[in-house]
Amino acid sequence: MIGTARMLLQAQNRGGEAAAAALCGGFGLIYLFCIGLIVILALAFLVFWILMLVDCIQRDEKDFPGSTGNSKVVWLVILLASWVFSLYWVAAILYYFLVKRKAEAEKTPPTQQT
Repeated sequence: MIGTARMLLQAQNRGGEAAAAALCGGFGLIYLFCIGLIVILALAFLVFWILMLVDCIQRDEKDFPGSTGNSKVVWLVILLASWVFSLYWVAAILYYFLVKRKAEAEKTPPTQQT
């Protein structure tokens, strides 16, 4: 931040108010790009979390890997509580790797080698 202010002062001292404005505009574009990227990533993780929540709701208890009889309820609580604490993206990634991928791997029959 100090470096940016110093560059703006140097540009203004050289009589280049246009250069200072261009410099601010350049940083503004970079800032907007970064904010846009963050918003896109947040929306992508939100959609991913919703997909994992729907998968958890639709999945039968017996389909959870290593089911203890209440795995579905536990995962629903984890996924919903993660929304409250703004860690929904972490819970969705954990659910994907610990439940969805394992369950899909258990369902697919092993390929026979000839």
